[in-house]
Amino acid sequence: MPINFQIERTANNFFARADGQRFFVGRRVPYGGNIGLYNIFGGSPLTPLFYTAADFAIGHGFWADFIEPTAICEGRSFLTLNSYDRAAFTFGFGQFAAHVPDGDFVKMLRALLARPEADDYFPHLELAGGRIHRVTDAGLSPLESATSTEALMRYLNPTLNEVEDAEVIAAAKLIHWATHHASARDVQLSTMVATYRSFMARADKRVSINGRPADQCLVIADILHHGRGGKMTWPLVAEALASPSPLAKLIAIGAPQWDGRKATLKKAIAARPQLAAKRWSRAAGDFV
Repeated sequence: MPINFQIERTANNFFARADGQRFFVGRRVPYGGNIGLYNIFGGSPLTPLFYTAADFAIGHGFWADFIEPTAICEGRSFLTLNSYDRAAFTFGFGQFAAHVPDGDFVKMLRALLARPEADDYFPHLELAGGRIHRVTDAGLSPLESATSTEALMRYLNPTLNEVEDAEVIAAAKLIHWATHHASARDVQLSTMVATYRSFMARADKRVSINGRPADQCLVIADILHHGRGGKMTWPLVAEALASPSPLAKLIAIGAPQWDGRKATLKKAIAARPQLAAKRWSRAAGDFV
């Protein structure tokens, strides 16, 4: 049976109530001319629920370690939300963004909608032909395709002009789902691992990473996930790999505005010597 979510607002803070439980969703914030929600900030009343590699090592092995530095850079909370920028809706410890067709957010939501509890949270969404549809009186209406997620973005966040009820409810549903179902948290992890596996295959084709240590490979994956390399990503990566200090050169890629993230990534990698001990194997399609 669908869970009933009710919105409560205190000043600029939005809460939701479900089954008698009250929990924080996000704070209204202006950003670049837009208005939306975010929930990771100093003193946030958000329920603490963080990604830690050791909790998932049994199911995902080394890949749980491999993605952890990026998770740290992204705040590592399974409940991270923002809905104020061009992505319209971003969620999860990897900050999966809804604006990318066939991207990580879309893949995560598809996997969630395949779960038994999906009708409790999104009774009006359904998978058909492997894609997300909205159930309407006229039938199924597609929300995403190979070229666009515009309809899905508007379903989750109708406009960037103000915080709407639909936006708060969509966020509350995903927060509640991730909080109360370990399987929903594993969906986030599985999505992140699949994305990073695809990054490795892509990097091996573009710049040949066969035999490269996992710490260098991780920085490449983080650059692709974050997008800070821009259109020059592959030339910059190739140049870094050919240098005498590839790890340092890879970490340096990106504009000065990302220096904080780069420092966080460097520190997280240094704290995990197991990353330098594994190497990418083209033949195995994995780290060995």
